[in-house]
Amino acid sequence: MKRVLSALLVLMLVLALLPASALAETPYTRADAAVYLAETFGLADIHASRIEGYETTPKEMGYSASSDAITAANVIAAAKDCVDLPTAPKIEAVINAQLLSLADDHLSFRPDAPITVREMATAVAKALYGADLKIDHLQKAIDAGLLKASDLTDEPITATQVETLFAFLQDMQVVSVFATADIHGNYIPYTSSDGKFEIGSVARIKTVMNEVEARLGEDHVIYVDGGDSPYNTTLANVSMGNVSVDALSALGLDATVLGNHDFDYSLENLLRLRDRAQYAMLSANTKFKEGKAYAGEKEYPFGDYITKEAAGLKFGIFGVTDDQSAATTLYSNTYDIEWDDDLTTAKTLVSRLKNEESCDVVIALSHVHSKNTQLITDNPAVDISIGGGNDIAGRPTIINGTQYLINPSKHGEALNQINVVVLNGKMTGVIYSQIFLTDAYAEDPTVKALVDSYNDEVAASLEKVVGYSAQNLEWSTQLVRGQNSPIANLVTDALLDFFAIYEPDICLVNGGGIRASMPEGPVTLKSCNSVLPFDNDMMLVEASGATILAALENGVSALPSLHGKFAQPAGITYTADLTKEPGSRISDVKFYDGTPLDPDVRYKVVINSYLGGGGDGYTMLNVLDETKELASDVKIITHVNKTYMRQALQAYFEKSTEEKPIRVDMNETRIRLITEETFVNPFTDVAETDWFYDVVLQLAKDGIVNGMTETTFEPQGTLTRAEFATMLYRIAGTPAAEAESTYSDVKTGDWYYDAVVWATEAGVVNGMGDGTFAPNDNITRQEMATMLYRLAKAEKVEEDKLASFPDAASVADWAKDAMNWAVS
Repeated sequence: MKRVLSALLVLMLVLALLPASALAETPYTRADAAVYLAETFGLADIHASRIEGYETTPKEMGYSASSDAITAANVIAAAKDCVDLPTAPKIEAVINAQLLSLADDHLSFRPDAPITVREMATAVAKALYGADLKIDHLQKAIDAGLLKASDLTDEPITATQVETLFAFLQDMQVVSVFATADIHGNYIPYTSSDGKFEIGSVARIKTVMNEVEARLGEDHVIYVDGGDSPYNTTLANVSMGNVSVDALSALGLDATVLGNHDFDYSLENLLRLRDRAQYAMLSANTKFKEGKAYAGEKEYPFGDYITKEAAGLKFGIFGVTDDQSAATTLYSNTYDIEWDDDLTTAKTLVSRLKNEESCDVVIALSHVHSKNTQLITDNPAVDISIGGGNDIAGRPTIINGTQYLINPSKHGEALNQINVVVLNGKMTGVIYSQIFLTDAYAEDPTVKALVDSYNDEVAASLEKVVGYSAQNLEWSTQLVRGQNSPIANLVTDALLDFFAIYEPDICLVNGGGIRASMPEGPVTLKSCNSVLPFDNDMMLVEASGATILAALENGVSALPSLHGKFAQPAGITYTADLTKEPGSRISDVKFYDGTPLDPDVRYKVVINSYLGGGGDGYTMLNVLDETKELASDVKIITHVNKTYMRQALQAYFEKSTEEKPIRVDMNETRIRLITEETFVNPFTDVAETDWFYDVVLQLAKDGIVNGMTETTFEPQGTLTRAEFATMLYRIAGTPAAEAESTYSDVKTGDWYYDAVVWATEAGVVNGMGDGTFAPNDNITRQEMATMLYRLAKAEKVEEDKLASFPDAASVADWAKDAMNWAVS
């Protein structure tokens, strides 16, 4: 009611400015409609980011792969013709909620164009029943007696008609359910993955919620979280989760569910956070093992559900945790607890909420990863489910035609607004809007001050420089969970070095434990903590080659899907053939000197206590978790309890100086993946140890080079001008040449004819100046550089980079710009 009255006040102000005779005839514009819809249905304003170069780029609504992240295309304005209008945030809000759409160009909203009665009625019906549902919204409103078909003309609607036709909305109420999930300790702003804007900050969540609370009233706002909030960044880890609990309490969180990463620190700490929190921590299926309950604790130490009343409806909110959580966190943190079947528990809770609590709306906080869909499918009475652990963003997934599985994003990128529309005492539908928390949103000063105070304390303690890195070592989910990467090589080298006194043979680390980049220059404690945030002890064990092979098989078993179990090695290299079934993919396991791994020989292997507890399926290495079958082939040499992987990384850097920083071989390949597209090396004279190996094979795979015979490449042979022109022609995609040869020595029928004609036409080559091209002359380095310079259409490099070369004076004047660019 409050929301509708506010919208009507806006309408009355507009009408008051018009002559009385014009009222009935004043057409409602699309911008007017957007303001009315946003105000009436309680939508939070959407503030678009202005990013140079994206002025004509269509907006994208999210991402579907867990390895992706929000980029510029997700946060720019959808309506390019409205960016300077004061009503732009409300126009963006109704587009985001899919109540009104863009023109066919996917860029224009046409704010000044009139909106017809039918179009306006359709938008209202979508808001009432849910724009994401595949139904005839308008017909449903007609069937419900809210609208009359005879009123729905294609004439422009007037302000008076809006007030009359939608008078029934005065009896409507909106309950705004806000949701986050998988924050993973990201409570302060950070730079987007594409480097173009700032994103994150829970203080921005408070700003958005304050706006909506002011419109709807505090009693019409609920805030829930889908789990995995307390840890996994330096800020969160060093504060032992306090920043998470205090910030979410300050936001007014009603309930969260425990995700698997809520158990990344000790159970004692988690119970402490539970008692500190001013909201409910739910996990109905987490329980103490028999005889393991702590003093004063119940068998089930966390809540199962809460109920809230708003707009005359009773909301039931329950939480279940993935029953396989022990496999994805440190074994010692879950030693005293276990989980009931998550899907069975959910079914029991839904029944209780409907039959015993008489709830009108059921919301599931379901941090069960790939089982989120199954949970809601199995329970038709669940209206809304927050899909914790999905790590994807975008529109909801609609289950059984009417149920909403929210894809809530991750890492503090987004706030999800799920507006429950209530008419005549019943929920009619849901309006969904995903709000990306960029720097276009102001930060609430109180929440910002709270988080900043924690950050300042942590920053002061972690700014100590412990060493120096010669390079910037990038991190991404793909890099550590799906391929060989320099940042993973740094980590495994550091662990191998930590145990050097024992002369270890191998190090194996699960890629999911590596969480950040290592910047070039001074390395601080903060850097080490960011790269390796988990409290995983280090271990040295003895195991047979056969067990190591089994561990490697487990490490690549999820590919091509990215998984934290991916095996990152030191001391050995291996090949994984993804065309084969999991369990039979590993081959060619060798030590750096080329010696093959012997299944019957025992080796010293550095691992962490997560793998030593059988985490991520490494049961063949389990020597710690007595609740599982212990590995019979593995013997502990030393277990450095409470000394963590990040401390080994710190010790590794402490050996460096500013003059002699730690340097990683960026071209080293420890893992070779064979896919169906993998190119098999046909050249007997191009070996894996050759510096040019990767380049030659990539060019051969792409069809740029063919070799001199079927089996030889002749890497030390000479290259002619015609051959190099042909290579550039193939790189350009072998475009059709419209001209004819102007050279006396390039004739129709020559194998290089098209390439030379194209290169001349494109300005890549000029010939020898005497009417010839000299196709069979050996090409010089300066000629190659000049052709590449022209092909790239590169800008001139002003700084003289050639001066450092002793033969710089021999470079021809016509080639100096190109050579200077090439060496730059």
